[in-house]
Amino acid sequence: MKYTKYFSFIVQENGQPLLEEHQFRLMMNIIFLEGVISGLNKSKAANKGTDQYYKYDIILLNVERELSGLTGNLKPSDLLYKMHLNT
Repeated sequence: MKYTKYFSFIVQENGQPLLEEHQFRLMMNIIFLEGVISGLNKSKAANKGTDQYYKYDIILLNVERELSGLTGNLKPSDLLYKMHLNT
């Protein structure tokens, strides 16, 4: 949840970032996907030692790919900077 933690820190320190609607939606989608990944990892851990444990791997992979597509695997600070440039 590196992006979520970084965005949260920025909002706490500086208030809501001034972003265009598209960039704000991008930020919210990133936060959402990190939450999905966190929930899937918790569900997977709860099923450790059962047949259900591995069923989460493909779902996790797909969500992680989607997150990578949105972030370009940039560091959170670089991504937010890029988002501000596009405003």
